[in-house]
Amino acid sequence: MRNWTLAAIGVAVLALPCAAAAQQYYGQGYAQPYYGQPSYGQPRGDWYGDRRARFAGYPQFRGVEAHIRGEIMQGVRDDLIERDDARDLMGQLRDIQLQEAREFRVHGWNLTDDDQYRIRSRLDQLDRLVDQIRDES
Repeated sequence: MRNWTLAAIGVAVLALPCAAAAQQYYGQGYAQPYYGQPSYGQPRGDWYGDRRARFAGYPQFRGVEAHIRGEIMQGVRDDLIERDDARDLMGQLRDIQLQEAREFRVHGWNLTDDDQYRIRSRLDQLDRLVDQIRDES
C-alpha cells in the first residue's frame, strides 16, 4: 500500500509542471491581442480566435444598418435611387462599419459612450440622407 501511495504522489509531482506548462501555452492562444492591442481579458467578439472570421458589428447598430441597407436596396428596386447613388450610400455604410471594426479592435465589446454616440450619429445622418434621396425622386 505504501508503494502505491508513493507512486501516486510521484506521478502527481511530475504531472504538476506539465499541467502548468500546458495551461500557460493554451492560454497564450486566446490571450494574445489582435493587431497589437492589449486584450485585458475582454472577449474578442465574433473573431473566436480565427483570423479569417470577421467582426459582424456591434449588436446595438445591426438593426439600423440592416434598415439602411434595406432602404437603399428597396429604393433601387422602386427606381427612387440611382445605382451610382446606391453604390455611394452603401460605401458610406461600409465606412461606418469599418469604424466599428476599428473601435472593436481598441475596446472589444466595451464600446465607450462617446464612440457609441459618434457611430449612432453617423448612422442617423446616413439614414436621413437615404430618406432625402428617396423623397426627391
